[in-house]
Amino acid sequence: MVGGARPTAHGSFPEEGLRMASQSHTFVGPPIEARRFLSHFSASTPRHWCGGNAMLTHFLNSYTLLVPGNEGYYIRTLKRVMPSLSDPAMRTMVAQFLLQEGQHGAGHHRCWRMLESQGYRISGFQRRVDGFLYKVLEPITPLRLRVAMVACVEHVNAYLGHEFLAQDLLRDADPDLRALFEWHFAEEIEHKHVVFDVLHVRGGGYLLRVFATLLVLPLFYLLMGLGAAMLLQQDKLLWRRSTWTQLRQHLFSKDHMARRTLGYLFDYLRPGFHPWQLDDRELARMVIDRYSTPEAPVLEPLPRSQAA
Repeated sequence: MVGGARPTAHGSFPEEGLRMASQSHTFVGPPIEARRFLSHFSASTPRHWCGGNAMLTHFLNSYTLLVPGNEGYYIRTLKRVMPSLSDPAMRTMVAQFLLQEGQHGAGHHRCWRMLESQGYRISGFQRRVDGFLYKVLEPITPLRLRVAMVACVEHVNAYLGHEFLAQDLLRDADPDLRALFEWHFAEEIEHKHVVFDVLHVRGGGYLLRVFATLLVLPLFYLLMGLGAAMLLQQDKLLWRRSTWTQLRQHLFSKDHMARRTLGYLFDYLRPGFHPWQLDDRELARMVIDRYSTPEAPVLEPLPRSQAA
């Protein structure tokens, strides 16, 4: 952690030390490197691939169904903003961010074929969600608000990534799916400051950040919940007591995600917030190193020229 600062109970640094980070525009995060995910998936993957936990499996499967459309939205939004960025370092950072996001979309899209081969009906849900978000809402949303909404979703992605990696919640998952999500979560940590800093440069103030958060969070968790419920219903597990026990354990008694999530959201709504007030770059680095070994490569760096 930078300067030996210690986080508070829900992961933030004390206000004093991070006022400097929030006022600094030197992009204190780690260098961003785009990587291609090499593993593939098959119908032989267990249906409940997250250690037999149906609820957590379908929570992550629902996330997978949302990722490609989300990543396309991020890319379209930031590409519209890039011509207005005068700092070459920021432009390079955004270009690498876009390339990372494109690879995330491609990696998760391959999971769709796996889910369909296992008998899940996902196309109707995906079409309705994408139609509503990107054909109805996107065209009527002002660009600056879109940037603020992307910054909020990126904060959600980063704290999900932090918790799944820090708590090792995927330790019992199928190896290929574990690699997909841990790579994705590690890169979400790597680039968690990018859109937030772009929003600042573009003049997005505190009230806009709050307004975007109030729009994004209910929609994000509603769609995640609907997707998970749809998949659990197809397994005839939606109303099983064991499913709701798994949900209760994830949110409250075991993983404590409800309390932790509220902490991260209150952090984001503080006027002095900056993403690197929680410096978890080492957590991301360890994951990337583990999947980049010559003996069993899962990740392949992409040439920087591809991000131009």
